[in-house]
Amino acid sequence: MLLTSADLESIQRHCSHHRPLVERSTHAGCLRCGATFKPAEILEWIPAPGAEGRETPEDTAKCPKCGVDSVLPSAAPVSLDERTLAALRRYWFKDVH
Repeated sequence: MLLTSADLESIQRHCSHHRPLVERSTHAGCLRCGATFKPAEILEWIPAPGAEGRETPEDTAKCPKCGVDSVLPSAAPVSLDERTLAALRRYWFKDVH
């Protein structure tokens, strides 16, 4: 299936403020580096504004491979396959081939 710009922008919204979605996932993928990994491998989270060091549902995962906050969880209503990750990478990170 060919993804449109609107599709790619819609999918990206699942890459932030998503702690519960990540924790429900069996795996995740990074839009920046294309790596896939288990949620348990995520060691760093960007705290939600005003969270003051507390975990919140609005926290954003950082990729354990490249450290970028572009993690797409498998529990999102999106196919987390290599083709989708590659399309997202090309669209959002034009400097990565």
